Amino acid sequence: MKNQKNYESIFQNAIDANIIIDSETGRIKEANKIALHIFQTHKSGLIGKKFNDLFLDDDDDISRKQLPDQISFHDNIEIRRYEKKDGEILSFEILLSIIPWNGSTALYASMRNVTEHRAAEEKLEKAYLKMEKLSLTDPLTKLANRRALIGSIKYEKNRFGRNREHFSMILCDIDDYKKINDTYGHDAGDFILKELSELMRKSLRKQDIVGRWGGDEFLFLLPQTKIEGAKLLAEKLRIKIYKKKFLFSKKTIKLTMTFGVSHYTGTCNYESCITNADKALYQAKELGKNQVMVYNEL
Repeated sequence: MKNQKNYESIFQNAIDANIIIDSETGRIKEANKIALHIFQTHKSGLIGKKFNDLFLDDDDDISRKQLPDQISFHDNIEIRRYEKKDGEILSFEILLSIIPWNGSTALYASMRNVTEHRAAEEKLEKAYLKMEKLSLTDPLTKLANRRALIGSIKYEKNRFGRNREHFSMILCDIDDYKKINDTYGHDAGDFILKELSELMRKSLRKQDIVGRWGGDEFLFLLPQTKIEGAKLLAEKLRIKIYKKKFLFSKKTIKLTMTFGVSHYTGTCNYESCITNADKALYQAKELGKNQVMVYNEL
């Protein structure tokens, strides 16, 4: 009886919402004034109602989940959401405990309103995710930047180690890009980079990645793609870019691109694979630009 009185005193004078739940049925047996205020009701509106029915979450019924032999004192904390009559959503941190109550046992739910804390956490998380995305995106072209590309290449390398799935890379750049800047201005140069980025992005499969490697240089990562497929894609892009007219300030700009292709087979590291694509690109430039060169054909 002494424990019962202690619990009743804590229950009534607590600064948090407190509810007593029947451990057999999961129905509410008692609620303090704070709980009645939060749930905007009189005691008769809560007593007998299932505790789970108060919340938006559709977790398993508490009478099945929180039986006395499955929970020890202060060993279960969960977050549940409640929708007020005006549509406001409140978040509660709920601490469930087993207590003696009227000669039997019951579940004691101590509920702390953590709505503002959760909102602050969500805001911080969104800001972090936005910053993380920005740190992996080239600000001009909106493509993956070098850091993101390296991360994706490492992922494909690790996947190769598990299932031996080859992948290919294409390194390319704009032929005589400096002349475009010198002739039409740097705004035109930026315009070309953005237009090219969109053209290349739309030419890929869902699993393929293209990113800005630096300056006017772009790198393609093509998972599950052998060298023949990578060469074919590079040639299609070369022709598409050669035929396209870029219109900037009522001026037509024509350009070409040169492509170097390499293939990862596990016999070298991924840095060497990038270097091989760069060597093929350099060789193609030496041979007259506006063409595709595969590293193993050098």
